[in-house]
Amino acid sequence: MSDCKENSLGRLIYFTAQELSNFAEKVLRPYDLTLEQFHLLKEMPEDLGLSQRQICEIANKKPANMTRILDRLESKGLMVRRANPEDRRASLVYLTEKGLELLATVHGGFDFFSKRIVQGISEKEQEMARSVLKKMSENLLEMTDELSKI
Repeated sequence: MSDCKENSLGRLIYFTAQELSNFAEKVLRPYDLTLEQFHLLKEMPEDLGLSQRQICEIANKKPANMTRILDRLESKGLMVRRANPEDRRASLVYLTEKGLELLATVHGGFDFFSKRIVQGISEKEQEMARSVLKKMSENLLEMTDELSKI
């Protein structure tokens, strides 16, 4: 019984995600970045400003959480908010030069990390894993929608 519980897919995904997160946080610590902040930085286009709503969609975060993350990144000089010329009530968020430089530095280490983590796993196995995880994510979103209707 315990062997089945220890090998459940959900449990394995949970522990793998924890290990990924712990490792990434250790890599990012010297740069004074959290994993959440790094993900946001790497999703930002280099030369285009995005609205906070767009950034929330990209990062899959709620607006309140995004405001907190953006405030911290802006205080570190990695992002800047500028008035949106098309909507005076809104602002656009841009990476700063400092943000671009830090992203380039940190991203190189994660390229190595990304290759190393799949060492010994064939392309076919990687594609199957991506497919399964995408389907599980879709199922979870569907289940969340169903719960919100209750």
